[in-house]
Amino acid sequence: MKRLSILLLSLFIISACNPVKDKKVDQTTIGFKTDESSKLFFKNVRRSYYDVEVMEEAKLEIYRLKKRVKESDEPVVNINIVNNWRYDEAYVLLEPNSAAGSLSDIKVIWENEDGKSGEISLEGGNKKNQLDFAAKVYDQIQNGSQFYIMKDGEKKAFLIDSKSREAFRVTMFDYFRLTLEY
Repeated sequence: MKRLSILLLSLFIISACNPVKDKKVDQTTIGFKTDESSKLFFKNVRRSYYDVEVMEEAKLEIYRLKKRVKESDEPVVNINIVNNWRYDEAYVLLEPNSAAGSLSDIKVIWENEDGKSGEISLEGGNKKNQLDFAAKVYDQIQNGSQFYIMKDGEKKAFLIDSKSREAFRVTMFDYFRLTLEY
């Protein structure tokens, strides 16, 4: 009986420590604010999964997932987390490769298994627009959608392999935990 109690308690603790990974994010409430506990968790638990670039003069830290796609002939848009510790804020920074195009003209088309489809465009490169774009793509990754990126009037497959999808998903998940959405 004692072993069963310990086992049940252990399972409860383990399940409580792992947040639900397919939780939907309310697009209207996402923001940039962080707090001390979320930054502490990120730096102590998640930081080891990221390459860190410190910009001393700007007082920014840029986190790039180590398991991101670094070299590819296919379109890739890597997501980075920027910690602005002076203002207790974090931002999403998009880094497209040359096959994906520049930040000013990224247009993604998604299609899901139900036959629904839509378009996600990045309108300007400011922090709010980059976050909105990334959050919409993240939402469609959770829905299992297929993605295409428009480049030079041509539709090219995007986020086609599990490595690129998982890198995008994990970084956004960490961002949402850092900014108190999860």
